[in-house]
Amino acid sequence: MGVRRAFLLLIIFLLSGIPVANQPVINEEESNVEWIRFDLPEDSIRNLVGELDKSLALEERPLLAHSRLGIHDASGVLFDTDIPEELLVSRPDLSLVLVSTDYRISEVRGAISDHPGVTVREFISPSGLMIQGTQNGLGSVISIEGVASVQPVPLAMLVDFSVMESLENTPVRIESWRADSLLPGVDISDNWGMRLHQELDVVANNFLDESKFAETGRYDGFTKSSIAKIAAEPSVAWVGPQPSLTIWNDQSRNHMNINAMEQYYTTDLDGSGQIVAVADSGLDHDHGDFGNRIIGNVDVIGDGSTADAHSGHGTHVACTVLGDGTRGNYAGIAPEAELYFQAMENDNNGNFQWSSINNMLNTAYNNGARTHTNSWGSSSSSDWGVYTSTSEDVDDRARYYDQYYSGREGLTVLFAAGNDGPNSDTIGAPGTAKNTITVGNSQNRYSGAPNTIMDGSSRGPVDDGRIKPDILAPGGYVRSCRAQEATDIGGATWTSNWYLEYTGTSMATPNAAGTAALIREYITEVAQRPEPQGALVKALMILGARDVGSRDIPNMDEGWGRIDLKGTLAPNNGRGIWVDDRSVLSSTGNSKSYSFNITTPNQAFKAVVAWSDERGSRFSNTQLVNNLNLLVTTPSGVEYRGNEFSQGRSIQGGNYDTLNNVEVVLVDSAEMGLWTVKVTDAGHAGSRAQPFAVAVSGVGVNDLRPDPSPIPSSFTTDIAIPQVGDDVLVEMQVSNLGNVEAESVEVIFQEEGLYLDTQSFNLGPGGSKVLFWNWQPQTAGARTLTFLVDSSDTIDEINEGNNRMDVVVNVTTPGVRIESASSTVTLNDINATSSSWQVTLTNTALLTTNASISSTGVTGPSNSQLSWYVGLDQTDFELDGQEGALVNVTLVHPSGPEPGMYLINLLGYDEDNDVSSPYILMLDVPVLSDTRIEFDYTTIPVNPSNVTSVDIRLFNLGNSDIGYDLFLESPPGWYAGFDDLSAQGGANSASTGLMLEDGQMTIGISFTPPQVMTLAGAELTVVLKVVSQSEEARIVQYDLPLVVEEISHITVDLESSFSSITPGNTISLQYSVENRGNVDLVLNPTLQLPLGWIQNTVLEDFELSWTESRNFAISITAQQDARSGEIKLVMDSNQYSWFHSEDIEVVVLPNPVLTFASVEIGGDTWSNIFGPGQHPTGVPINYTWLVENTESAPWNPSATLQLDNNLLGDCTSPGTISRGDIKPITCTIIISAMADPASEPEFRVTLSGDLVSINETVTMLVALSKEVSWKVDGPLSLETNEPSVLQLTITNTGNTLVSGAIDITSPSGWDVDFDGVDSVNLEAGQSQKVRLDITATKPGDGTLSISISGAEDVINSKIELDVSSEGEAITDESSGMSPVVLSILVIIPLVIIVGLVIFLRNKNEKSIPISAPAHGSFVAPAPQTNATPCFACRQPILSMMQGCPSCGARYHSTCKVESCVNCGAPSTAFVNVE
Repeated sequence: MGVRRAFLLLIIFLLSGIPVANQPVINEEESNVEWIRFDLPEDSIRNLVGELDKSLALEERPLLAHSRLGIHDASGVLFDTDIPEELLVSRPDLSLVLVSTDYRISEVRGAISDHPGVTVREFISPSGLMIQGTQNGLGSVISIEGVASVQPVPLAMLVDFSVMESLENTPVRIESWRADSLLPGVDISDNWGMRLHQELDVVANNFLDESKFAETGRYDGFTKSSIAKIAAEPSVAWVGPQPSLTIWNDQSRNHMNINAMEQYYTTDLDGSGQIVAVADSGLDHDHGDFGNRIIGNVDVIGDGSTADAHSGHGTHVACTVLGDGTRGNYAGIAPEAELYFQAMENDNNGNFQWSSINNMLNTAYNNGARTHTNSWGSSSSSDWGVYTSTSEDVDDRARYYDQYYSGREGLTVLFAAGNDGPNSDTIGAPGTAKNTITVGNSQNRYSGAPNTIMDGSSRGPVDDGRIKPDILAPGGYVRSCRAQEATDIGGATWTSNWYLEYTGTSMATPNAAGTAALIREYITEVAQRPEPQGALVKALMILGARDVGSRDIPNMDEGWGRIDLKGTLAPNNGRGIWVDDRSVLSSTGNSKSYSFNITTPNQAFKAVVAWSDERGSRFSNTQLVNNLNLLVTTPSGVEYRGNEFSQGRSIQGGNYDTLNNVEVVLVDSAEMGLWTVKVTDAGHAGSRAQPFAVAVSGVGVNDLRPDPSPIPSSFTTDIAIPQVGDDVLVEMQVSNLGNVEAESVEVIFQEEGLYLDTQSFNLGPGGSKVLFWNWQPQTAGARTLTFLVDSSDTIDEINEGNNRMDVVVNVTTPGVRIESASSTVTLNDINATSSSWQVTLTNTALLTTNASISSTGVTGPSNSQLSWYVGLDQTDFELDGQEGALVNVTLVHPSGPEPGMYLINLLGYDEDNDVSSPYILMLDVPVLSDTRIEFDYTTIPVNPSNVTSVDIRLFNLGNSDIGYDLFLESPPGWYAGFDDLSAQGGANSASTGLMLEDGQMTIGISFTPPQVMTLAGAELTVVLKVVSQSEEARIVQYDLPLVVEEISHITVDLESSFSSITPGNTISLQYSVENRGNVDLVLNPTLQLPLGWIQNTVLEDFELSWTESRNFAISITAQQDARSGEIKLVMDSNQYSWFHSEDIEVVVLPNPVLTFASVEIGGDTWSNIFGPGQHPTGVPINYTWLVENTESAPWNPSATLQLDNNLLGDCTSPGTISRGDIKPITCTIIISAMADPASEPEFRVTLSGDLVSINETVTMLVALSKEVSWKVDGPLSLETNEPSVLQLTITNTGNTLVSGAIDITSPSGWDVDFDGVDSVNLEAGQSQKVRLDITATKPGDGTLSISISGAEDVINSKIELDVSSEGEAITDESSGMSPVVLSILVIIPLVIIVGLVIFLRNKNEKSIPISAPAHGSFVAPAPQTNATPCFACRQPILSMMQGCPSCGARYHSTCKVESCVNCGAPSTAFVNVE
């Protein structure tokens, strides 16, 4: 091994775009291999010490928290989405703390964590902490320095968006809170005796049907209550959907340069010594390509099988990682690695089932796996880009195992990105985790390989903007093992008996996992470093990654590029690599800097920092907890910030990354000189120190320096056990572990730090030198020999920490020695009567001797000799050289001896050499306390409502005067305090002061009940803790038993409100009775009323349980003689009575009477309310009533009028009406001309005031109104023989139909003809135009009369117009045709027309019903009557009628009714109407 480590032979296969992986080892396509040989130092990866700067700084952050619900600031929350109302209720056990920007988050987080009754649950970026605690704990958090604001947390924070509006019987998963792992529930106590305690299984059993234990802190089931009720439980941290999983379904070795690195070192990189865990469907364990390298094959879902019976996915994945190609030469990436397999597929249905990620990662690590690969994820698109609880699981475990300072060896966790591309934001959980390596899919075989991203490869970013996937690996058309029992391989694109070809990120991820195993093998086997953090493996994988296609990394398709193992471990152009994964940053402002001397310009310089961050929170909108910044400074002072890239390379300026836990700087052409890489803690919000990993590559980064170091295994002496005075020859070796010669190496030889000798020499790279030293020991015992190499630090070495070697050599001398691992025993039990030690009697020489041990007495604290017994279980021995014998020593002493130090004197004796050796054992008796209490009760009775005080007696039974601190722990809700011992009376802690030995003290204790009543007879326990004020601080706990006394007490409250009531009214008294005692009661209610009141409700006895309340109503009526006074409800039990009284005032109101007086129309007056029977339109109609007040209280009413449509009106006010006054009120009503005739509009007049109101309703009958108006347009003065047109506009201004022919009478000598219609048919309000053609045949004046025929009852049915004409008269001769001829021409056509009309009419009458008018004939409208309808039979009244004087309704005198059907007035009051 030494030779192999001293020389490294690199054989590199540089292949340009030739497909390989899970590929036959012998391949004709590899004919273009280029062989290169060069030397590489074996320790090319070294621990880079760097310079740690522990300066502190404040984070640069706003005072807000960006949660999954929205933005929280000091004034509240602005929601990003609609939240159901029931989920807006706040959780009383949770608060959101905003940390002041004047303080560091980690410090305030620590202060809150130390605060009693409070636990920090989540960090919500950038300034929020979600905390949980008791009410007292949460209420006092605001007093902590650095807490800027405390906000409530709504239930919606704890509920997945997909189930917020779910109904009952919805499948859900409920989860508890996290600490170092998932908790079974919540258990938080404060210093005030309050405890927040609940197990999650209680919630599952009470709120879920078919609840199923998933793992500690997780349960699945179906809701039987609302989501809000479940989320309100304190042990519930999350309510979400049940997980549903799916698998993300060779040429990879060459594409990732695995073949190029396999024989690169003298130690082959083949996975040997590495254990890889694969969680997948199942495993064909006897396929052949696994050999005997399967160390575990376990069922993690409980179906009892690990077979790969369906797609063979798991076998394909496992073989891709570590198959050895036995069945057909398709070898995996790490063919010598061992396999720990976890089967997740249910063989009954082929479905992937959820298994605890925590359990899988923990058990894999405990079985030796340091790489864990997963080609599966959530099948729900709602999880795309989402940071879920499974993401939290992955980040939590990865962070846990990367804590190297806790002795852990790191765990590299990989997850497939998914196959839902090419759209963005399609990466499914848990691939959204920060600390995992999320793997995308590049093409592995055929055209386009390897620099093509497969379309199906899921793309980033994740929801908070982080870069995902992290890297690409070959996953398209990968050939690997075929499970022989697999029955569903239809998705394969190529098959043989033992292998098949699949495509997907499922295939890419195991390729990356195999690469991770090789990187770990290199670090531990070749570089001889300790087990690396998973973050270092991730950083190295990104360090060597290559951009795919055009230069554009980082991007959301490929992350940081395609895996290239050679670029990771042996970059080209003479570049070397540096790493450091043994550094931590503990607080904001801390930093660590590394310097590199770049010796050759114009080559690439790349630095990667990665860290396994504390788990994020699904409650937060961003997931980075501890934010580290990467800054690279060039020799000329140019600065590059991590992840500030353009066109695939770093650019100057920009901002620091606040999202990702990987930061990269890549400079294509580095200048010569000293480069600085600085990692700064820019925001430390986590609760632990943050380890990180740095990987750097560049020319001159390789450590080409000497490293002389002493070799501990080379130390020997010529005398195995030297004695004092012997001449001893010491031999040891110094080796140069570096790769250049070490000149003038100085080695100093020391004994117990004292200089003895020195030697100097030169030492070539890898060389060793054996040094000899002379030594003569002068002192017996264990002697430390030290060899210091380059103590003056004149040599610039690789490792300055390996220059010292200390070796302990035992030097002997004759005699015996007594030793004890613990020579002093402290007496802790005051009642103990013996104490014991173990001592060793040792022969200090190398020869056998006889020896003995004995006691020489016991000395007390005052140097007095005590006669206490000292027992030794054996006293005489024969001891070989250096042999020791164990002796048990027992001291018998009285119980509770006085305080002080007691000496037990022993003597060891070497009988053969007459050498004695005294030894002293010591018994340290401190001040020891002991107490007893007494009180005068077997069980202390306490009042459930009032404070109860009792005295107890405390006795000091200790061995000295001792004071005691006293503490009281109360049952939930109760409070116990000391009356007078504490500085403030009533406190639950106190001090007795110094109590004399065997003294006693009386102590008063008060018990304060909760505000909520406690059941009578309930048994409680108050714990009295007595802590001695001595060094032992002994705690004794006494239980004070309490029993709750019986209390009978109820409250009676009147819920109704009233101030006064008038006689004749009834009110309902709403009472509430609550039992505020702690026993059930039977109550007899009675009501006491003032005179003149009547109780309408019968009251019966009822039972009222403790804490129960009851509401009931009692109806009472004030009679006319009711008096003001007290209303008193008495609730009586057998022993006690309770009551509620209320004063009530009876108020006397006015009593008005309204009497109709008259109705007046146009000067005519009627004494009955009907007036003339019918009421004209457009005319004021005055109704008058007389108002009288018959009560003593004056009345000041106001009048209001309610009118039907088509009515207008107003009323006068009668003013104040005293008792006996009679005043008129007149209402003037006008019926609109548009009112339909015979319609019956109503109006109501109401007088109201002083809590009294009266009204009268009147029904009117609209009289028939026939009237028209005329408008004339045209000239009325004409020229003879000049035709003229006159236009008439006729408007129906009445309220009924007007129709008829237009009759015209013209002056003599005038010709008037109709131009169009010659009749009118007008509904109310309608207008019609009639045109007349007029010609005057002679001059003169005259009258043109126009009328509507048959409309004699229509007002304005006739109009007369004065007309005139001027000009020459027209004679008969002026006609060109004789009168006879003209007559014949007119008469003959008229005869023909009349004949045709008669013929057609006779023909049509045969087919038209008798009742129908003939077609084309004019049908005159039916005559309208002014008949009034009867209110009883609704037929018109054509003769005498009767009318109701109250409302105006009319009836036939023959229709007998008992009362008015309109207003209910008796028919005896009806009056006869004409």
